[in-house]
Amino acid sequence: MAEAAKDQGPTPVSTTATSSQEKPAVLIVGGLGYIGRFLALHIHKNNLASEVRLVDKVLPQLARLAPEFSDACSPDKFMQADASREQSLSKIFTLSSGREFSYVFNCGGETRYSQDDSVYSARSLALSLALGRECARRKTPALIEFGSGMVYKSPSSSTISSGGCKESAQLKPWLKIAKYKLQAEEGLEKLAREEGLRYAVLRLAHVYGPYDVGYLARGLCLARVYQSQSREMKWLWGKDLRVNTVHVWDVCHAAWLAAGWCAANPHSATPVRAFNIADKGDTSQGKLAAIFGSLFNIPTGFQGTLVSSFARFNLDSVVDDVNEEILQPWADLLKDKGITKPGPLSPFMEKELLKDCDLCLDAGRAVEVLGWVVAPRREAVGEEAVKEVVDSYERMGWWP
Repeated sequence: MAEAAKDQGPTPVSTTATSSQEKPAVLIVGGLGYIGRFLALHIHKNNLASEVRLVDKVLPQLARLAPEFSDACSPDKFMQADASREQSLSKIFTLSSGREFSYVFNCGGETRYSQDDSVYSARSLALSLALGRECARRKTPALIEFGSGMVYKSPSSSTISSGGCKESAQLKPWLKIAKYKLQAEEGLEKLAREEGLRYAVLRLAHVYGPYDVGYLARGLCLARVYQSQSREMKWLWGKDLRVNTVHVWDVCHAAWLAAGWCAANPHSATPVRAFNIADKGDTSQGKLAAIFGSLFNIPTGFQGTLVSSFARFNLDSVVDDVNEEILQPWADLLKDKGITKPGPLSPFMEKELLKDCDLCLDAGRAVEVLGWVVAPRREAVGEEAVKEVVDSYERMGWWP
């Protein structure tokens, strides 16, 4: 593999504040999660906030933080608490300085796929609504909710060719995690109408970047196994299936811009509070297959119509077969590399991740309304960016 360029880091943000007291006090719930830690680093490197508090149920020692997060996620900024519990909110929202939080970012909630409905209800929906009620009560200028682009009905070919789903597209979540994200949006909207909550929702494409353990990570682990076996990596469905992406740094930039917009625009003036967040590359399975094939020097392809049709009606057995075939070779690779401490990476495939549905988002509203601009070298996911992800795994000792 070719040597990758170093990740350029967060998008620079200018501020008109002349003193620390003029800068917002910021609360990040789920502050040690994937987006939360990058958002903390984005704020830290750009010196955007007067105070930052990170709230998470997980202790920093157990969060697998890379060294570059040590200052942004330092112990003096951290509070261990469960923000979905009403009795915890007073402690979470009380600062020793006596100030109120100006911006609250909800990066928390359940991120795993294929969980029971009760899990998403308790860990995601309850959290969003608890924070919404508290922010409404305290008249917080901005609550930013991280939602999902999978809340839309899978788009038609004409919608895809015209740029993807806009925020006004028909809503029909096709994953359980997205169903509860949409319920959270509906709950926040109700609070906005009835109690004056100021909020905005970012409906995200697949988020990737250094240390990613989500959608892209599973594909990379699968590719590594196929590379070790000198086998072709075949994908279900077709090369044109959209799996839109966005880099985590660009998500952080969008979130900060959304908070400023939210504080300046009450719900009564701008009732549409959702923004699609995706890069310009219109990522498809075909594009990812080409990147993986080049990066790992393996042949890639797509299953034929017959196999895909069988999988559509027998997805459980197909996923079970793939996992049975892949998990032991992955464990052998880890053993051969001397990786004895389990890391967060796994090629384990979830049935929900293999849905034959297009994730295709039009982010034009975020560009027009927020002034959001994707960093030029991250406008489309490419081999260099994916190599940076693999390099980050190697630095952490996760990669076989």
